[in-house]
Amino acid sequence: MGDNLTECIKQYATTMPTADAIIEMKRRGKRAVIRRCLSYGELDLRIDQYVSKFSQKGIQKGSRVLMLLSPNVEMVYTFFALIRMGAIPILIDSGMGSRAFIRLANFSKPDFIICSRWVKWLIVGHIFNIKGKPIVVQRPFAKKQTANTTLQDMDPEDTVAILFTSGSTGAAKGVVYKQRNFAAQLNKLRLTYKLLPHARDVTFLPAFMFFNPMFGRTLIIPDMDFSHPAKLHLPSIIETIVNNCATSSFASPILWDKISEYCLEHEIKIRSLEQIFLAGVSATTRVLENIQGIAPNAKIFTPYGATECLPICSISADEILGEIRPLQENGAGTCIGTPVDGIEVRIIRPENGVVSTIDDHNLLPLGYTGEIVVSGSNVTEFYDQLPDQTKLAKIFQDEKVWHRTGDLGFFDQKGRIWFCGRKIERIISQDGEEYYPDCIEPLFHKHPAVERAALIKLVKRGTIFPAIVILPKVGCYPFFPWQRWIFRRELRKLAKKFPKTVPITRFFFCRKLPVDPRHNAKIHRLKLSKQFSL
Repeated sequence: MGDNLTECIKQYATTMPTADAIIEMKRRGKRAVIRRCLSYGELDLRIDQYVSKFSQKGIQKGSRVLMLLSPNVEMVYTFFALIRMGAIPILIDSGMGSRAFIRLANFSKPDFIICSRWVKWLIVGHIFNIKGKPIVVQRPFAKKQTANTTLQDMDPEDTVAILFTSGSTGAAKGVVYKQRNFAAQLNKLRLTYKLLPHARDVTFLPAFMFFNPMFGRTLIIPDMDFSHPAKLHLPSIIETIVNNCATSSFASPILWDKISEYCLEHEIKIRSLEQIFLAGVSATTRVLENIQGIAPNAKIFTPYGATECLPICSISADEILGEIRPLQENGAGTCIGTPVDGIEVRIIRPENGVVSTIDDHNLLPLGYTGEIVVSGSNVTEFYDQLPDQTKLAKIFQDEKVWHRTGDLGFFDQKGRIWFCGRKIERIISQDGEEYYPDCIEPLFHKHPAVERAALIKLVKRGTIFPAIVILPKVGCYPFFPWQRWIFRRELRKLAKKFPKTVPITRFFFCRKLPVDPRHNAKIHRLKLSKQFSL
């Protein structure tokens, strides 16, 4: 890895200039056709042209630049151009709602905003802390620019990007990535999953679009609404994968659940896929089995990580569907595997305040559930303009930076880590019993009419109870009181089969679960708790 993260793209432009770098798809009716296709030579040229344009507009090394672009080739050009010139791109999830988005945009205090024309009129007028005029990115402007740029020298301590968390269990925060953090992340991903050049990746998560060009792989951008990724047009998405001979894919389990169900129903096999990565939420054994059924040549991985540090742990579907499966399906939690090379993981006693050290007083032994904390070269060190949040989330000890993930889990005897749920979503009842989402919810997935279950804290007259919100499968919603009475009776009968769920007697039904905008998978259990406690 060179001093500038885009140096590898220039190398690929020299060694394999005609290899496909980006393929952007367009949906026409039920079909998926190629809208644009660029080689690595063309990609490097476009990035240089964007550097030239942005320099003319006043962007320079250290400029904070808010990117308000749809996930397309222009977004890729812009991101790499800003890194190449030493500017700092700021990325915020657009699907979190306009009010929250505008609040975060103002908080980030950008020097410049780069956006499309329609975003300029709709949103930019509400963002006040900007020094330069908004820069409208549109396809023609890059082609008119001539470019003769050089790579900006970068120091390992220079900030390379600010990526906001999804805010699924709290306020979204800007994670500051230094050059060395990003380089370490790329190296760990490459070594852990053997990400070699010339592979072809269909990526359903915008943030992961930037990895493929750095690995010399072909980035395939599907035509979909990335702010609502669960709303896929399945025939065109499957055609995108098949016709482009995609060899890998990165998405949430919710998306691959829909894709695999459709393929099984229509007897479709996707034989080109060699690697599938599922992240953002725990993948059920049913989803993993379905994917194996429709992608027989693919190795399936469920990496564990966070915006602040990725990857942390990894495990394959083959491991989960082996000896782990009965433990996972009976309430042990979700096995996230062993730490990747170079990552240290500890389990500490859950605390809400600042933790200054990891020692014998808060370090937990094997089998005890506590907060997962991690250290490694890819672990970021602070949040942008949030020193108090940084103190809460980081532990600085012995020249190491430990990140408190906010997740609960434990080590088993084989050195594997089991994820139990978010610390903020843990429920402690009046009698002191603790309930964890990933240990409780899978037990109710055994009911044939349950699509998803959500553990919530129910507060009635000052008393805390664990309760379950059920999202029924299509066609199984209990509209009438007698249907709800039968459904609840069946759920209570199921709860009595497991010691952990015997005290759970309260069940609610909903037609739609509130989920995070990034993956459309993480359930907002805190919102559900407030809704049903009223």
